[in-house]
Amino acid sequence: MFTLDKLYYSPLGSFMDKRDAEIKEKLSSVKDTSAEVKQLEEQAAAVMRAARAEISAALNQMKKETAAEVDAKLAEGRKKVEAELQEALLQLEKQKEDTIKSLDSQIAALSQEIVNKANDRKQLPRLASV
Repeated sequence: MFTLDKLYYSPLGSFMDKRDAEIKEKLSSVKDTSAEVKQLEEQAAAVMRAARAEISAALNQMKKETAAEVDAKLAEGRKKVEAELQEALLQLEKQKEDTIKSLDSQIAALSQEIVNKANDRKQLPRLASV
């Protein structure tokens, strides 16, 4: 039995003790690591929250800038359209005045022609009686 104890049980016992110690060490390191992992997860979550907030702020800023740019372009377009409309109205007014002047001169010419024809008709019966 002594031989079995020295040759078999003692080395097996020391092997089992070493193995048990290694397993306990690994378990404690895993527990330590899990706390570290939890801390890293919390840090990652904080970083993600900060990144989301930063992205949200950047998007809001871009929306404001884009809205301001669009408003400026719309205002510029309105001014251009209003200027073109004003120019078109001025041209219509000028055409109206030109048309009125042209009609006035045509009316005057027609009036003179009617007067001349009326005078010619009055003179025709006089010439026929002469």
